[in-house]
Amino acid sequence: MDAFEAIKVTFFQECDELLADLEAKLMLLEQGQTDLETINAVFRAVHSVKGGAGAFGLEALVRFAHVFETLMDELRSGRKPCDTITIKTLLRASDVLADHIQAAQGLIPQVDEGRSAALVAELEMLTHGGEAPPPVEDEDDDFGFMPMAFDMALDEPVAAPEPEPEAVGWRIVFKPMGRMYANANETGLLLRELGRLGPTTVVLDDSETPTLDALSVEDGCLTWTVDLDAAVEEAAVREVFDFVESDCELAITPLGGASNMNAPFEDEPAAVLPASDDLDIAALLAKASGAVADPVPDTIPFAAIEPEPAPAVATPAPTPVAAAPVATSAPVAPAPVTIRVDLDRVDRLINVVGELVIQQAMLSQRVLESGLARSSGIALGLEDLELLTREIQDSVMAIRAQPVKSVFQRMPRLVREVADMVSKQVRLVTVGEDTEVDKTVVERLAEPITHMLRNAIDHGLETPDERIAAGKSAEGTVRLAALHRSGRIVIEISDDGRGINRERVKKIAIDKGLIAADAPLTDEQIDNLIFAPGFSTAAVVSDISGRGVGMDVVKRSIQALGGRISISSVPGKGSTFTLSLPLTLAVLDGMVVAAAEQTLIAPLPTIVESLTPQAADLHFVGGVDPVIRFRDRFLPLIDVALIMGFREQPMIPTDGVAVVVETESGQQAALLFDAIQGQRQVVIKSLETNYQQVEGVAAATILGDGRVALILDVDVIVTDMRRKSIRPDFKLAS
Repeated sequence: MDAFEAIKVTFFQECDELLADLEAKLMLLEQGQTDLETINAVFRAVHSVKGGAGAFGLEALVRFAHVFETLMDELRSGRKPCDTITIKTLLRASDVLADHIQAAQGLIPQVDEGRSAALVAELEMLTHGGEAPPPVEDEDDDFGFMPMAFDMALDEPVAAPEPEPEAVGWRIVFKPMGRMYANANETGLLLRELGRLGPTTVVLDDSETPTLDALSVEDGCLTWTVDLDAAVEEAAVREVFDFVESDCELAITPLGGASNMNAPFEDEPAAVLPASDDLDIAALLAKASGAVADPVPDTIPFAAIEPEPAPAVATPAPTPVAAAPVATSAPVAPAPVTIRVDLDRVDRLINVVGELVIQQAMLSQRVLESGLARSSGIALGLEDLELLTREIQDSVMAIRAQPVKSVFQRMPRLVREVADMVSKQVRLVTVGEDTEVDKTVVERLAEPITHMLRNAIDHGLETPDERIAAGKSAEGTVRLAALHRSGRIVIEISDDGRGINRERVKKIAIDKGLIAADAPLTDEQIDNLIFAPGFSTAAVVSDISGRGVGMDVVKRSIQALGGRISISSVPGKGSTFTLSLPLTLAVLDGMVVAAAEQTLIAPLPTIVESLTPQAADLHFVGGVDPVIRFRDRFLPLIDVALIMGFREQPMIPTDGVAVVVETESGQQAALLFDAIQGQRQVVIKSLETNYQQVEGVAAATILGDGRVALILDVDVIVTDMRRKSIRPDFKLAS
């Protein structure tokens, strides 16, 4: 891939981030948060897309983004109200903008031109108040690689207010803040762009500059006054400062209208700079710092950068003006420094670190078998190596950690559209957006969550009339929450709707031949029928549901991630679907246990306590199912080796070790093993990929001695496999 294509790939990656931010801010507008900061964020996202598209000659994308951006400029200037109709149009425009980006990438064949043209007409109608806008001419645009505002030819607003007749030109008072430089913006570039609009005279006020020993690069201490002698519109001037407007103090007034603003600078002589075409960055910096700078060989004057400068007009040095008062905001923390890394490289790094963990475990095993004392230098060094390896493992896994916010922020739009389709009033509440999980898990969460939200709105919530008749508010609530629990991530999708109609579900399952008519089913089993392939309660096939697919897809997707799904429903109150997933698909802290000469791994987050069973604490329910007394309660005692087929006869409980575990649903049980060998961090290997799925086994790992050990699926063992318990043939000692 050549350098140009590499830059283009980066541009499209940034477009994905800009589109996500754009939609999130538009949803805030829809919720009534129509403050200037939110509107400016939408404007900047569209402007950034348009600027990058111009550099690559993506004219269709540039034209659409230009119309979108023009309306946003009207909103942020206050010339147009940000009403409901406008916001809905902007939401649809963001979809078409995404289509244009995908078409430019080649992800879709082409954009629906009819839809795009219709939306352009709507945007222009909102912008111009019903007047037919002039066409956007862009055949002669020059899309060069300028650092800023390289798409200026397309940025001329159509309906900007004209300056007062007696004032030809503008006075710009510009004071950068420290964070502007932290965001990699430069004053020199802004001055050059102003120079492109017409002849300029620049005055630098450095009266606030401290001495060199007290100078801080994080402080803004310079004020620039620029007189622009050109009959251009104010919007064209403001456009130069699009990317820095929130990072500076800025005042733009017509020439001749700012004579009362000169007092603050009368006591201090200002540095009058030449016209913009003759500026020298090195000279400006030397003057600003108060130091005599050595000549900088690589410094390029603006005249050399701009081969065809606008003709400079010699005008008398104006008296500098003070910046108009602006609303001060709280200091903004500098954005974290990040780099883009190909995901394949991170995956390779994780695999290598996984092998490092295995080799470290093998080395420790060999030293242990050699009989060296634990106080020996080698043993102590191995302990340090183990700690370092774990720290490396945790750090590498943190690289892949990503908040579920990237998935959650797509859902408000989905909820709004589905609610409109079924004529219901729905409010989405999201909780725990900053909960972090492995990137591979995050990427595969979007589809199941989408299915479940659509199901909650279409089937779970009643219509407004039905809710009012039931004594509820007309607006239904759907709650999407993420949280950490027992070393896993739990996603909950709940609604306050009608709940599951179990009689209807069972009847449909019988009619479809999914169960026998006389099958005795518990409420939990009836609820889980909705996950059966081909099951649907929709009476009519629609764009939302009714084709018999969806919930079974959800279950398969979650199981493919090593997770599980459960349902809790109360008729008339609502339903809650709980997805439980591993935090990562790479590593696990586990307890190494032995069962009938087999070495197994019990996930450490599920373990509550371990104990040696005593005969007095053992009992049998109905003479069949063993239970053990634990803290004044009786828990099922499950012989793991027996139910997994490692041996045919049950072991005597008092000869083994009981490990009390807790499932995702809070159910507790005691697993019976022969012995506990220790605690270890293990690298997860998919058993299903390399062999096949085994009931009661979540995955596998490689031990320090090179053997393969199975990682237990505690929830399956406790909830399903214990039903296979065999009546014991032994008698307890009295």
